[in-house]
Amino acid sequence: MTLRTYQEIRDRIYTYARQHGLRPDWIEHSKSVRLLLLYNNERVVVGRAMVPIRDLRPETLTALAHALEPVFGKDWLE
Repeated sequence: MTLRTYQEIRDRIYTYARQHGLRPDWIEHSKSVRLLLLYNNERVVVGRAMVPIRDLRPETLTALAHALEPVFGKDWLE
């Protein structure tokens, strides 16, 4: 199942972050994008990505999937 809304993507990020023992932190970058930082237990950023809030185009979702692939694994967004 491919995620289609910001809420679905956000929920998936929270689920994977919990599974990996990470703490997500959101920074509003613009009205259409949020910066996601993922911290480990030692408060070190282990992942970062720009998460689209609106206008979820295939190329922005692909960039998001690739940005967090090293942290969550391949096909985490599928």
